[in-house]
Amino acid sequence: MIGAFVDGVIAGYGVAIPVGAIAILIMGLAARTSFRVGAAAALGVATADGLYAVIAVAGGAALAG
Repeated sequence: MIGAFVDGVIAGYGVAIPVGAIAILIMGLAARTSFRVGAAAALGVATADGLYAVIAVAGGAALAG
């Protein structure tokens, strides 16, 4: 049972965390500087992505209404 759960978690991370250009940039930044700088950059990217998602939802809701 635990083995299946761990396999699912690993597969979920593999699907949920695509390695794109920004991810490579952040990993390189963290490798050149520190984990703390890389984590701050990743949080900045996540914040920007979240704001884009909120704008998309608000725009879709306005068009649908």
